[in-house]
Amino acid sequence: MRILSWNVQYGKSSDGNADFSRTLQHVQSLGDFDVICLQELARNMPEYCMPGQSDHLLMTQRFFKEHKVVWGTGFSWPAQDVNCDLRQEFGNITLVKSGPLDFRVHQLPRPAAPGKEQMQRVAVESVIDSKIGPVSIINTHLAFHDDNENQRQVEHLNHLEQERAAHHREPKRVGTGTYQEGFLASARMLCGDFNFTPDTAQYRYQLDMNWADAWHRCHGNDLHLPTCGIFDAAQWPQGGHCRDFFWLSPELQSLEVEISVDTDTNLSDHQPVMLEICI
Repeated sequence: MRILSWNVQYGKSSDGNADFSRTLQHVQSLGDFDVICLQELARNMPEYCMPGQSDHLLMTQRFFKEHKVVWGTGFSWPAQDVNCDLRQEFGNITLVKSGPLDFRVHQLPRPAAPGKEQMQRVAVESVIDSKIGPVSIINTHLAFHDDNENQRQVEHLNHLEQERAAHHREPKRVGTGTYQEGFLASARMLCGDFNFTPDTAQYRYQLDMNWADAWHRCHGNDLHLPTCGIFDAAQWPQGGHCRDFFWLSPELQSLEVEISVDTDTNLSDHQPVMLEICI
């Protein structure tokens, strides 16, 4: 199974051009993927959408007609437009080639952060079929401006994982209708822009909670390739560094994985990260 994760920064490249069609064309150029997880897409927000490209969700659907779309937005406000039916939205999209078995959008914690910029963030969960049964892929983009908010969001994702494990230990009573068995994931991946780096407390917390960083599963002790800041020195004066990850639950940690980073494209302030795993 091939999976791509990329914070596309609503198509804004290092030269300031925000033509989102270039972003989608680049994803297509990287090959065939079973699952595509993108972060920072916008709908009807002129701050982020070029004229003629007001809806990144619809554009993505047109480019990837063979994939089913799971869309998650942190908010949905009336558009600042004469058409009151349009909504302003900003979030993450997951494209699943085979179609998801199940999906949901988790609103992430947003504790008060006085004086700091803040937006509602989400985790888009898609449950897909695999050789080992249903697998959950969570596509997320965590807080940047406040470490406490970021940590709370990391903890929330781990609560979801603890809940999954508990349902396996203590299965529910199965009924009909809404009480059917459903598709309890046999394993889980987290991917996206976590807005922390490998030297932070949040990264260590993930390891302590028994997640495996897919980069180190593939490349041993080699330092992460940069996934952010390679081209955009204005936003990232520290230069290239890693803040985008694939995390694997224990059930996946014995499987063969390959992970790579496209460090050549400047179509976002982040780089595409690609995972191949034998499931």
